[in-house]
Amino acid sequence: MTQEYIEDKIQKSFPGSDVVAMDLTGGGDHWEVRVAAKEFKDMNRIKRHQAIMSVFDVELKSGELHALSIKTIEK
Repeated sequence: MTQEYIEDKIQKSFPGSDVVAMDLTGGGDHWEVRVAAKEFKDMNRIKRHQAIMSVFDVELKSGELHALSIKTIEK
């Protein structure tokens, strides 16, 4: 999994968002994402994280993505 893949997938789910993805281990399966999106306005932190995690449901279930650290802010 690449940085571009992760950032693109989030940006397609949250158009206009600002996204930065960082590979934490160099192995492509442990990532940190920082996302600023207007859709987060009325969401608490748990709902924001659930929204991001749902974008990667298939990858998490398959093990392609093992760990995802999420930092979100309202844009």
